Amino acid sequence: MAESTVEPGTTVSDSRELIADSIRRRVLRAVQAGTLRTGDRLPSARELAGEFGVDYRLVIAAYKEIAGEGLVELRPRGGVYVAARAAGTRGIPPLPEGWFADVLTQALAREIPVTELHEWLRRSTETLRLRAVVVTTTADQVLGLCRELRDDFGFEAEGLTVDELRAAASPPIALRRADLVVTTAAHGDWLRTIAADLRKRLIVIEVRADLVIGEWALLLRRPVYAVVGSVEFGEMLRKFFATTPGVANLHVLVLGRDDLSAIPADAPTYVTQQVRRDLGGAVIRGRILPAARTISSESAREIFGFIVRQNVEAMSGREGH
Repeated sequence: MAESTVEPGTTVSDSRELIADSIRRRVLRAVQAGTLRTGDRLPSARELAGEFGVDYRLVIAAYKEIAGEGLVELRPRGGVYVAARAAGTRGIPPLPEGWFADVLTQALAREIPVTELHEWLRRSTETLRLRAVVVTTTADQVLGLCRELRDDFGFEAEGLTVDELRAAASPPIALRRADLVVTTAAHGDWLRTIAADLRKRLIVIEVRADLVIGEWALLLRRPVYAVVGSVEFGEMLRKFFATTPGVANLHVLVLGRDDLSAIPADAPTYVTQQVRRDLGGAVIRGRILPAARTISSESAREIFGFIVRQNVEAMSGREGH
């Protein structure tokens, strides 16, 4: 039995959701990368139960949940397959209708009618234009997290490497004017004092635990290329995926050092935000993977909690005048 990926104290419902999230992400990622196609068979519930270290009935329940979203098809006595709707338009997955109906129902139970919900969503995320600054080890990490904060959370985001911040005679302007400071666990303790001195909220993000056992476990069944901006980040990637089955299929290329023309035209290829920036309009061979979401659901909820609180306080202040 594999070591359980479900935290102690997690309820059965929570476990199902965690497993469904992992399966959902790996299917979407593999479809986008071209390593899964409509009609391809997925691992059985018993296979995944061994991988996740849970009862196979939890996996069946998770499969049923994402089947209801149109991502997979359950065939009686025939297994689980990628559904035609999974590909979506431009890589966008189909609308999870059941989940959306649940959101509207929960809003109504809180006396928020559907005619008002969209306005509350807009005002609680867009009343303020919030700024975030990312501080972590490498430029690859900094630019990748800045992209997530901009695209997924709506921040104006800038970043600094730890070395740049240490070398600064005084806190850089990006840090002084930021509403939120974001970093990784390696630098949380050090930055906590700096953020407190500047009266800034600090969030130490966690990386998605299912990133390794989820989508990358599928991707690494065949050669995958990663084009990075620094040797240091390349080594971090190798360590991160060191225990992932198929890690021998991971080929890390460093921009400016390695020959990028060696990438096969059909190979799934991960390109960091730093490389995308430094290459400009130059084309890299390979099937370029969409930018990965690395921030865990728990950290995302913490970030959204900060966004909503800031916006609600701003709304209350404006209505009070």
